[in-house]
Amino acid sequence: MSGNHRSAVRFTVPGVPSYEGGKATHTSGMSRIEIGDTVVWGKTGGRYGYLNGFGATRDLSRTLVHSVNAADAKGEAQNPVVGRIIAAAGF
Repeated sequence: MSGNHRSAVRFTVPGVPSYEGGKATHTSGMSRIEIGDTVVWGKTGGRYGYLNGFGATRDLSRTLVHSVNAADAKGEAQNPVVGRIIAAAGF
């Protein structure tokens, strides 16, 4: 498989509905998120006590990596600090 083909596969979201409703946003290991007119590709995850993630525009003109201690290590809710970090990055 050529490098261009692998890249195309990595950034191709299937044309199927999301289980939450709306269009699918997940591809091979990453998620596609539209923030205003900007498309960001990224991944989040966590372990008890930590929330981690990265995001970038496809051309890498904007990138962001974060690791935040959770206020509630066993909670399901996202730490509001993460949203403020993303907003400060200009996404």
